[in-house]
Amino acid sequence: MTRYSLLIAACLVGGALAFGGTGFLGPEVYRGESILCAMDESDVSPIIVIVPHPDDEAFGFAGTLGTAVAAGTPIRVYLLSDGEYAKAADEWVLQHRDICLSGDVGELGEVERAAFGVARRAEFINSMEVLGVPMESLVFLGDSCGGAALESPLTAPSLAEYIAQDCGQLGFPLSKATRIVTVAPQLGDCAAALFYGEQHEHQIPRAHELAASTAALLSAGGWELNPSNVYFFKVYAHSIRNAQARAPLVFVAENETRDYRRESIEQYAEIGKMSAPNIYVGARRSQVEYASTLKQIRDAGFEF
Repeated sequence: MTRYSLLIAACLVGGALAFGGTGFLGPEVYRGESILCAMDESDVSPIIVIVPHPDDEAFGFAGTLGTAVAAGTPIRVYLLSDGEYAKAADEWVLQHRDICLSGDVGELGEVERAAFGVARRAEFINSMEVLGVPMESLVFLGDSCGGAALESPLTAPSLAEYIAQDCGQLGFPLSKATRIVTVAPQLGDCAAALFYGEQHEHQIPRAHELAASTAALLSAGGWELNPSNVYFFKVYAHSIRNAQARAPLVFVAENETRDYRRESIEQYAEIGKMSAPNIYVGARRSQVEYASTLKQIRDAGFEF
């Protein structure tokens, strides 16, 4: 047995021990029907989507989101960052010198960063369009094209307050029925990462941590959202072996839902693919989405 195999085996044993008293007997699988639609049909509360960077929604939960939108569920999407500081910026600038007016590659200035951010936001808007989310349901918090009037840098408390006020003004005040969708948090514990969070080789961007923390915060304080309605979807799972991509909730996209997922991902064929080629290829081939709820994370004894 290789060193790598021993590590994975240890993680799985740790996971079994950690979850032995939590009632975790295997994933709850949804086929063709969105996790978010498996709710009371009389519930008209919107789904709040918190997206750290463009492409996270496509890789993580496009099938789920597209199915929920098609069912007529109101959606409000908050994009935290245009991702203008992604590693792919240098390569993209090299290919688009005609619209990048200043600075040298490797020392990108504000013009280059802004142009790259505009291009990434355009991919995000196209992704939302194929999923059926109207432009008026999108809130941009990044700086590339001018974001919402929030103090920089964003914090989880300020962002949670902003989302609560924004939804209230739209006539959708937060309640225990409100559902939140975002990305899985970073968890240092190996067993926890296998089942609930993300485990990968590179550092999670700050925006991912901010999104997860904001979603968790909205279930506390004065808002008291139901932690069973706060969903964390894995993004990086599609670039690792299926044995590691484990979570309590598994959504298998079928038929039209599979098309939502594939078409959303294909909107990132330029920058999204350039930024994360392994995830792009893996996510495009996969029709599975992995998630956990905040309640499941807490019941298992993990915090973030």
